[in-house]
Amino acid sequence: MDRNLLQDYLEPWSAYPERVAVTDGRRAITYGELMESSSRLAGLLVECNVGRGDRVAVCTRRSPDYLWAILGIIRAGAAYVPLDPKAPPERWRKIVDDCAPSALVGDLSSIQAIMAAGLTALPKILLAPRSKLHDDGMVVAADLEDILAAPAVPPVCGNTSEDLAYILYTSGSTGVPKGVMITHGNVCNYISWAVESFAIRTEDRILGTAPFHFDMSTFDVWCALKTGATLCLADESLTLFPERLLGFMEAERVTIWKGISSLLLYLERAGCLGPGRIPTLNRILFGGEALPARSLIRWMDSFPNKFFYNVYGPTEATGISLYYPVETVPGGPGERIPIGRPCKGMKAILLDEKQMAVREGTTGELYLAGPGLGAGYLNDPDRTAGSFIPLSLDGGSTETWYRTGDLAFLRPDGNFEFVGRKDHQVKIMGYRIELGEIEQALHAIEGIREAAVIAADRDGVAELVAFVHGDGAGDAARILSGLRDRLPGYMLPRRLFQTDSLPRCGRGKIDRTALQRLVMEARNATG
Repeated sequence: MDRNLLQDYLEPWSAYPERVAVTDGRRAITYGELMESSSRLAGLLVECNVGRGDRVAVCTRRSPDYLWAILGIIRAGAAYVPLDPKAPPERWRKIVDDCAPSALVGDLSSIQAIMAAGLTALPKILLAPRSKLHDDGMVVAADLEDILAAPAVPPVCGNTSEDLAYILYTSGSTGVPKGVMITHGNVCNYISWAVESFAIRTEDRILGTAPFHFDMSTFDVWCALKTGATLCLADESLTLFPERLLGFMEAERVTIWKGISSLLLYLERAGCLGPGRIPTLNRILFGGEALPARSLIRWMDSFPNKFFYNVYGPTEATGISLYYPVETVPGGPGERIPIGRPCKGMKAILLDEKQMAVREGTTGELYLAGPGLGAGYLNDPDRTAGSFIPLSLDGGSTETWYRTGDLAFLRPDGNFEFVGRKDHQVKIMGYRIELGEIEQALHAIEGIREAAVIAADRDGVAELVAFVHGDGAGDAARILSGLRDRLPGYMLPRRLFQTDSLPRCGRGKIDRTALQRLVMEARNATG
């Protein structure tokens, strides 16, 4: 059956016009206002010849306006492409050059920063909610009043399940971000399953901590819209102060939260968990990286009546592909938490290097298939063909499988357990990062002849460590400044080592195990 997002989500908007759709604790937007504003924005986009098959970039600070911006784009039949407003101009340039958006929707400060960066492939249409830009002959500008005065479009868009809903850019090993294409059908299947599995209702209040350009935000935004629930957007600054984040949850009466594991780890280590805190929160989903059992034990001991779920899923599979309800407190700090079983409609299998199934208990690469698989990488058929592979397993029919690059094994109880990566990709704060992209950026800095980046464990949390060699390797401030011009903040190394040469294995490859030892020796020397 063909489904698009508006067909699946229109009912709660019309049924609860006065209900709050989204709030950041300072300002709230009702479903009625969301319906009206997104319809007007869609009308303006249609007037500017934006329609089905087009892409519209969204660059806005974290605010409730983001919801009606993406809904307006969807209503116009286009796909939205979230940009990180804090990313350096070089990354904006690569993304804009690749996706060639027909329009850009954003707030004034974000749009001015993008314009100042001098992007050559900027769309000719800039829409700035709640702001005013002067038309310089190249740019069509609209403020909130212009949008609200624009004609509304019919409430149902003409997209099908195969049309793109959004494109998210992740780290690329070649130094160029890769655009993951997600369709309407992908999102509808994922969110319908999530709403049913986690019993999300109209009365729920969903905490949103994930940045909009990060795939975890799909759950936050669309689960709320699907059910008529309220999305409670936490300001980015709150994630730096555990006590304030817990206070926001309590003030907003949050009932469900899907967060990155490292954020749960920080809250636990801050010592602010305890009986009586966050009383309304009853479902906690964590993922994006492994959560140490020690932290989970503390969470579950502090809140024995709350439900905990370990969830797993790459951006290419839309959201959650496997999940594990944690029904009992782990037996000790060394216990590993499974990533569980496939979600409804999804399939998972472990294959070896020859794409043959491995025996139970044997480590293999995790492959995924099912309705959550996206449409591949934008403008990159070679990379798409290398990751989305047609396979016929056990003599069955051929279907497309996504090779995750993650290693896992199947436990006797039928749950998968994550082991690690088979390449140089890591996850830091839930972000998937290709170490090669950071190394490429380091090599682009004058005076750097060799560079290598690893992820080293620091008290249970992974951090990026860079090793550099060359005439300019001693100027750490200049190197970090050069990286900030090319990479977003979450990809910046936390530590920088200058070396006379990089250790290499017998075949000439960089010995990353030796680099890990160097980090440990440095920590031991400094205490």
